[in-house]
Amino acid sequence: MHRLFAGITLAFALPVCAQVPAARLGTPDQQPTVRASEPDPFLDGPRLPAARLGPILTGKVGEGPERASAEERYNWGAPRERDRRATPAPRTRESDRDDYDSRGATLRSPTSAQPVLNRRNRGVEYDDAAPGPPPAPGPAPAWWPERERDLSDLREQFPAFGDQGDRDRLAFQSDCAFDNFSSPITNPFLAEDPRSLTELRPIYMYQSIPGSHYYYQGGSIQFIGTQARVAFTDRFSVVMHKLGWLSINPGSGPLATGGSGFNELWLSPKFTFWRAPDTQTLASFGLQFQLPMGAGDVFQDTGTFGMVPYLSIGRRLGESSFGTFHLINVAGVHIGTDSNRSGYFFNSLHLDLDANNQHRFYPTLELNWFSYTTDGTERPAFTFEGSDLANIGASAAGKNYVSIAPGFRYRFTDYLQMGVAAEFGIVGSNDLNRFRLGVDLIWRY
Repeated sequence: MHRLFAGITLAFALPVCAQVPAARLGTPDQQPTVRASEPDPFLDGPRLPAARLGPILTGKVGEGPERASAEERYNWGAPRERDRRATPAPRTRESDRDDYDSRGATLRSPTSAQPVLNRRNRGVEYDDAAPGPPPAPGPAPAWWPERERDLSDLREQFPAFGDQGDRDRLAFQSDCAFDNFSSPITNPFLAEDPRSLTELRPIYMYQSIPGSHYYYQGGSIQFIGTQARVAFTDRFSVVMHKLGWLSINPGSGPLATGGSGFNELWLSPKFTFWRAPDTQTLASFGLQFQLPMGAGDVFQDTGTFGMVPYLSIGRRLGESSFGTFHLINVAGVHIGTDSNRSGYFFNSLHLDLDANNQHRFYPTLELNWFSYTTDGTERPAFTFEGSDLANIGASAAGKNYVSIAPGFRYRFTDYLQMGVAAEFGIVGSNDLNRFRLGVDLIWRY
């Protein structure tokens, strides 16, 4: 029995042991690592066929709608045309409306247009049509043969508001073409800067009265107030020359009664009719209205009102190694609407030096002249006048007064500056002004 079992086992085992192994396990091939940033995970294998948009419901492969572009035909299964650029088919409003109802709107081809310069976007945009040339002027009349030349010169000197000179400036901005000029300091209510400015100018003045004055016999006058200017263009501005508080403190005179109160209100429009930035020359004309709305104790209620037409001229004189000189001269005449106010002529000369051309420190020298032409009838018993501080309406015809004022102006920034000047009488009757110290501060836009 045992022999029979052993023989059966050997009969099955011998064929198995005699067979050669069919395959052996080897080292596996190195597979490429696919990273998350790889744009195509199938770089090592065959590329998949391109996708096609949507199922084909009608027609054969490679065909599409009659109006389909090359790109749309490719989406329907047609081979891509490599030798031509696929462009959308031209569209119309009716086809766009049908396309919107069926399968969505597509962009229309741009219509032909003329490129024009767009200042805001600094690029080129399309406009319907380019403006045509201006019509040619007609023949000059016989009585004005040089009409075109004269009109051309006139346009250069008097450009219309809003022309190129105004386009690059901000609203109400001061005229920046003459920034190196320095505004006058003394006679501040009449010596008007010829430039078109936007600014606020607080002013303080202390003035001593001569001890020999028959009415006040010494004492002092103080003014504190402000000026304001608004430039509507680089040629036209409106000026508030005087708004403030005046105080008169008499000396030991037995007749003097001092007082304090609001000043007259002085306003004017101003037009710069000559403006030449290349030569730094300009001139302006203004008409000042003096409204007696103040207190009688300080002579601010004389007459109805007065008018002062004035002319202001500015010019750069020349440059040197130590700076540049500028000259401003202002002249005007007071015209009363009644006989109560005294009439006078004035002239203010201002000379400044832009030290080292640094546009920071400006030494100044100024001369002021008042010449009274007619007597006033408001206070005929008085024989003295108040120059730029007050129109007393006194018997002052024929009086002349000339003063000199050294000083300086310092510019902290382009927007903030201050001026200081001391004024002394040198010719004629001093009246109420023996010595004056003036200080101003300018906030300019």
